Amino acid sequence: MQVSSKAEDVPAAQRPDLYASAEQELFSLIALTARAKRELATRLDSRLTPGYLPVLGMILRSQRITQSEICEHLLVDKAALSRMITKLEQLALVKREVDPEDRRVFHILPTELAVERWHECFQGWRTELRSRMTNWDNEDLSALIDLLSRLNLEIKSL
Repeated sequence: MQVSSKAEDVPAAQRPDLYASAEQELFSLIALTARAKRELATRLDSRLTPGYLPVLGMILRSQRITQSEICEHLLVDKAALSRMITKLEQLALVKREVDPEDRRVFHILPTELAVERWHECFQGWRTELRSRMTNWDNEDLSALIDLLSRLNLEIKSL
């Protein structure tokens, strides 16, 4: 798959059509992602909404993180995040530890239950996704990675 990254490769008259097609594909991807997040959140725990996935995912990746760091990275309101952390704590998916150097700061850590459930939920999703891409060659997969990375960088700079 040869992917052009130069605007001058496409006649100016065709660019609006290309933009519209790209936007439509992006909206389709967003809709599919929203559906997948709902299903994954429900599999993780039926009492969770999709908004909990990025929060719990960040806690799992970090292994130890403050609420302020989560707020800063995910652009989540402090009060809303506090309610989410409380719910995750009630579900035994995270625990809070007081920072010994600054007792006003709490570190959020994942529990073993969170690690197990996360792995169970996402393993099926990963397997399904990978099975749908088995016929893709390495060049196509590399192009997808490159283009998604580039798009993520462009969106972050908005």
